[in-house]
Amino acid sequence: MTSTSVAPSSGIGARQVRLEDPGLLTGRDRFTSDLDIPGSLHAVFVRSPVVHARVTGVDSTDAEKAPGVVAVLTHRDLDLPAVFFPSFGRLIDAAYHRVPLASDVVRFVGDIVAVVVAETLTQARDAADLVEIDYDPLEAVVDPDAATAADAPLLFPATGTNVAVDIPFEAGERIEAPVQVSQRVAHPRMAVAPMEPLAVAAVPGDGGRLTVWCSTQMPHVLQGLMAGWLQMDPADLRVVCPAVGGGFGGKTPAEPDYVLIAAVARHLGRPVRWTQTRSENLLTMQARGHLFDVTLEATGDGRITSIRSASLTDVGAYPGLGIGMAMTARGLMTGVYDIPHAQHVVRCVATNTSPTVPFRGAGRPEAIHALERTVDRLAVELGLDPVEIRRRNFVPNEKFPYVNIMGTEYDSADFGKPLDEALRIVGYDGLRAEQSDRRAAGDDILLGIGVSCYVEVSAGTPGMGSEYASVEVDEDGTATVVAGTSAHGQGHWTVYAQVVSEQMGIPVEQVRFVQSDTATVPRGMGTSGSRSLQLGGTAVRKAADEVVEQATQLAAHLLEASPDDIEVAHGQGLVVRGVPGRGLSWSEIAAAAADDDRRPPSMAPRLFADPGFDQGSGTSPFGAHIAVVEVDRQTGMTTLRRFVAVDDCGVVVNPLLAEGQVHGGVAAGIGQALFEASLFDEEGNPTTTSFAEYGMPSAADLISYDTAHTVTPTSRNPLGAKGLGEAGTTGSIAAVHNAVLDAVAHLGIHHIDLPLTPMRVWQALQDEE
Repeated sequence: MTSTSVAPSSGIGARQVRLEDPGLLTGRDRFTSDLDIPGSLHAVFVRSPVVHARVTGVDSTDAEKAPGVVAVLTHRDLDLPAVFFPSFGRLIDAAYHRVPLASDVVRFVGDIVAVVVAETLTQARDAADLVEIDYDPLEAVVDPDAATAADAPLLFPATGTNVAVDIPFEAGERIEAPVQVSQRVAHPRMAVAPMEPLAVAAVPGDGGRLTVWCSTQMPHVLQGLMAGWLQMDPADLRVVCPAVGGGFGGKTPAEPDYVLIAAVARHLGRPVRWTQTRSENLLTMQARGHLFDVTLEATGDGRITSIRSASLTDVGAYPGLGIGMAMTARGLMTGVYDIPHAQHVVRCVATNTSPTVPFRGAGRPEAIHALERTVDRLAVELGLDPVEIRRRNFVPNEKFPYVNIMGTEYDSADFGKPLDEALRIVGYDGLRAEQSDRRAAGDDILLGIGVSCYVEVSAGTPGMGSEYASVEVDEDGTATVVAGTSAHGQGHWTVYAQVVSEQMGIPVEQVRFVQSDTATVPRGMGTSGSRSLQLGGTAVRKAADEVVEQATQLAAHLLEASPDDIEVAHGQGLVVRGVPGRGLSWSEIAAAAADDDRRPPSMAPRLFADPGFDQGSGTSPFGAHIAVVEVDRQTGMTTLRRFVAVDDCGVVVNPLLAEGQVHGGVAAGIGQALFEASLFDEEGNPTTTSFAEYGMPSAADLISYDTAHTVTPTSRNPLGAKGLGEAGTTGSIAAVHNAVLDAVAHLGIHHIDLPLTPMRVWQALQDEE
């Protein structure tokens, strides 16, 4: 069977507007906190206000007597296990694992000591203020460097160290090179800050069953993990995600808060709900927190021969998910460059701060930022243009598929292609000439141009290389896609419908979408690591192709034609090639499939397929970003003048959504470079727990970006698609950082730590003067 040459206007490559938006804009779609759950109780957590202390007493007498209070629970009331993500938890001593309710020791401001459950949220909040807890303060350590010292206060004395992970690595042969530069690059903590904070409602059912409504990225993974933690049969635990207001990696399925609420609901035998406040979110959902020490060695003409690096990652009071980010960063420390020798040490250290979680890029931006910053330092050392030194070290095209010295595979790339396009769009030579003129004139408005070339790995998380999807055509002619991915703003419904339209000729408006419910979706790995289109979208395509084949055989039988003569006619159904007017609509074919008297005996009574897709390994998106900034020498104020992002994610299914993904990622990267940091005072008290203190950029702080794409398809899936959701962040942080340092380089300033606030830049200018 062959398809017609007339492509659908809503198929692959179309700028299809999002099908999700009407439901979100009109309020038809509901978030977890919007759900009307009869008889539900409200939970409020009593969190530690001290950084590190022994808990010597909990008095809940007055709270228990408060109006509407049903229970005040501590670790003595609930037998809770340690909650951790297995793949990372296995790397560390079990003593580091977190139990949702602290018992004898609290280790950061925000550690949960008790939970108050009441009939209303106001009653629960009021009663929580009445719980009295006695603390015996312990010495705290906040700085990750200080936490590694032999005499540092220990968060877990049984381990004998705060260093939870210490993994050295070396590969290749190091040869002596005449040029060497070293740079320490800090990638500070920041807040994930999704639009919707964490939210959960747990509803007990008959026979020990439990339904958990929550805002998560991976409902099926959460189902499996939570069932184990609560010692339940996974079949008795239903996890449902209604609309989810963003995740960015912060809503992974190892949330102790969700396990706690589920346990409370089972303990009380009543529905219990909890929604994180914004201050709780800024306090406890934090990411990044890396220090990189990078040394590059090179020949006199700029050929990099070795990278020696070490990362020190602050993973907070309970090491866990943050470890994964350090491991991902290690694999990308050579970036887009063909470097024959590498040495790297991963160290993850516990401190008396909030445990860290992934955030957009999850190790990728950190590695690229550290490397690209140091490559710029090498260019200055050698007197080379930043573009030229990059070109001299790119992995040659003929080496793909390529395995870098760290052991990470890049399936396909042409690193020079997006760089050339970005240089063309930004007008690089003209900008350099303008910069030279300004410097010669002594202009106080300093011009800087920052270049960043990146590569990442998408859909490469071990154990998450496959995905489920089904496609079924109903008797009304519509198609239903059931997907194991779990969208939280990405536009899965839209792009999956485009794939169906491309393969089956069914308009996107006639494609229904089911996701994020373990009772209706047989299995799935959820959404993270830029995996959804290439895995979930390919699973949809394979299912659609099988349904088309089923329909072809049935249509050939009904029309008394050869299957080889049946083809898809977009917007019509299946027709006999070359015979106008002879064909069947999808509605007619689906009705025939359900009719025992019309379909062949060997055929199933429905047009349905769910073959799934296993890609086996990840793909390598790449690109080049260029930032143009102006720095006011008198105030230190940085103004972003232009930003060009040229990304290569293989085949682009929906250019409109792709642009949106890049815009969002770039905004996140610019925010980190110029504005954002989660801060603590010397004692470990958080100082950025509201948007009044935390530097979250708004639209008014940002500019419109120039985005473009080059296309280097992957052969690892039939769509030819790679991930894109993290690309904008991966390339943009280093581009902005390099731009600001380029603006002040002629003044002898070689490095300023992020975020590049006016005060930090001004202070660097003053120090140099």
